[in-house]
Amino acid sequence: MKGLGIAALVGALLTAGCGEKGQDTETDTSTPTTDPGTDPGTESNTGPTTGPTTGSMTESTSPTGTSTEADTEAPTTTDPTTEGGTSMCNPKTQDCPEGQKCVAYDSMAMNYWDANKCVEEPVNGGVVGDPCNINPGESVFSGLDNCSKGTICLNFDFQTGQGGTCTAYCGEGNSCGDGELCLETANEGVLPICLKSCDPLLQDCEGMQGCYGDASFGGFICFSPDTGANTGDDNSPCEYTNACLAGFSCQAAETVEGCDEGSTGCCTPFCSVSGGDADCAPSEDCVPFFADPPPGTDDVGVCVIPS
Repeated sequence: MKGLGIAALVGALLTAGCGEKGQDTETDTSTPTTDPGTDPGTESNTGPTTGPTTGSMTESTSPTGTSTEADTEAPTTTDPTTEGGTSMCNPKTQDCPEGQKCVAYDSMAMNYWDANKCVEEPVNGGVVGDPCNINPGESVFSGLDNCSKGTICLNFDFQTGQGGTCTAYCGEGNSCGDGELCLETANEGVLPICLKSCDPLLQDCEGMQGCYGDASFGGFICFSPDTGANTGDDNSPCEYTNACLAGFSCQAAETVEGCDEGSTGCCTPFCSVSGGDADCAPSEDCVPFFADPPPGTDDVGVCVIPS
């Protein structure tokens, strides 16, 4: 997610693998981080590792299930910018003063969420599931939107900041609603959000969202694609989880046939392990996405060059 990271946390959602910034890898199939611009972080186990991070959500990618170690407590910041924002807060506990909310924002103008701060809570702000927009004139990574305390506006149009949905931060103990996963390490822990679970072989997310995965959050989640200047399809360069279109996973460059040597990662198709390598390039195999698949994900694979 850059902005889920699972996101374009670089405009994307950064996860490990390729993913939303910072996550360790489980199988070489994990996705690049999710920050539309973020570094891959990896610690691979057994499957293909995914590489780059996600735009919109950040989590760096590395081949197969990568996740990077991130504190469960959200990082604090001493940069009190925008609208009287204060510093040092935790989005899970929402420990800001009365009338304020703890948000993720871009503290260094890097185009992804990298820190947390307190800002004024909007009057009559939207609740989980309500439509939302980034405040007019503000960066899409400013943390300033019309969502209520405990939620953040995500899955918006990254060009306009409009048309998003108020999304819940994970609660204490990484709690989320039914059918959701907590991306506790998204964007190095500053964007712990609850996102809907999905099946990457069915691509059963709503609207134009894609179903993305990373070992760091132990499953697959729905998030808006943020391909940036790239196409997001097979062999397209990627640096974060949601930098690929629906049906593709961001994997480390060396694991994808035809991937440019200068790329951090490239998009490659999800595939059915039981169905074989029909959807893969000649030198690629359909490798299980997870080294130790969570329940119901045994048949989910990704096309990569076997190690």
